[in-house]
Amino acid sequence: MDKRYKKTVKDKAIHRIKIIQGHLKSVQEMLEKDEYCVDIVHQSRAIQKALKKLDLLIIEDHLNTCVVHQVKNGEQEKTTSELLKLFEYK
Repeated sequence: MDKRYKKTVKDKAIHRIKIIQGHLKSVQEMLEKDEYCVDIVHQSRAIQKALKKLDLLIIEDHLNTCVVHQVKNGEQEKTTSELLKLFEYK
């Protein structure tokens, strides 16, 4: 990760990852115990939602730090290309 990465954002991201890991372990245990499929899918969807929130946290920080830095240094094309690839527009 970029050195400009904010420690508070990094801490939040790591915290969210640990929560997601706990949810993943829970899904694995549910599968091993042959629990009700709908309950497993609910847990899986919660994981997907948590991953989206993690992505948003990281993207927001990237926009506020790295992108600003790149634009100030005349790297607009690189920045635009990266973001388009990230969102699969290109």
